[in-house]
Amino acid sequence: MAIFRARNHAVAPNSFGTSPVLGADSQQQYVIVVLPGGGYEFLSYREDRKVALAFARMGFDAVVLHYHTKYVEEVRFSHRGVGHDAMVDVAMMIDELRRNSHLGMQHHKIVLCGFSAGGHLAASLCTLYNDPELTTGAAWNGSLRPDGAILCYPVISARPDLAHVTSFTCFTGSERPSDWQHYSCEQNVTSDTPPAFIWHTVTDTTVPYANSLVYAQAMWEHGCKAQLVLFPQGEHGSSLATREVELNNDFAQADPLIATWLTQAAAFVRRCV
Repeated sequence: MAIFRARNHAVAPNSFGTSPVLGADSQQQYVIVVLPGGGYEFLSYREDRKVALAFARMGFDAVVLHYHTKYVEEVRFSHRGVGHDAMVDVAMMIDELRRNSHLGMQHHKIVLCGFSAGGHLAASLCTLYNDPELTTGAAWNGSLRPDGAILCYPVISARPDLAHVTSFTCFTGSERPSDWQHYSCEQNVTSDTPPAFIWHTVTDTTVPYANSLVYAQAMWEHGCKAQLVLFPQGEHGSSLATREVELNNDFAQADPLIATWLTQAAAFVRRCV
């Protein structure tokens, strides 16, 4: 994990495996917990520190969390997924932020910002924070409910026409769609699900944009606050959609229209969370 403060970007390691920012306690109201994507196989560095720094420049505190992952070949061999461990990672982060006064963010509102599979992880915490698999036998300090979510081209649904097979296989440890249904996030939305800003590109061929649509629809049907932004074109994994996150400096995914998601998300958080 790495922590970025809105007014001070200097970092240093500590024993919790974090890189906290040095300096005075933050006066910010929110902390953004960035969950990179990667199909639960790896963590995309394009959706990592640069995203957190972008939020910090906009006046938010931001945290990058590196949760458990496992390559799908290993999952198929072991028949053990990483979903539970990944959810516990996020739960521990929420608990630590609310409990540890030394981090200076115990009164912040916690917003999970997940990309692709990280979006599924964020939505899973938003809808399953009271699930017995997460709460039984654990001594959490308080509620694990996030205060809000930013879901960026998220994996959401286990429906056969929408499911991202690798993500659900790695999450559950099973290749049987029947074993995925409990983690189909749109089915777990309730009236108490935290507000969500959701965005996707219509031309995403990796994770269909209807994943975002069904989650937004479920939120609205339950009276929850949600904003859905669909961009007319763009590849999966756009991240900030700026030049600073490009892999090969060819700027293929840099798109000024898609890049507006960040300011829109910030406005939603400040208004609705």
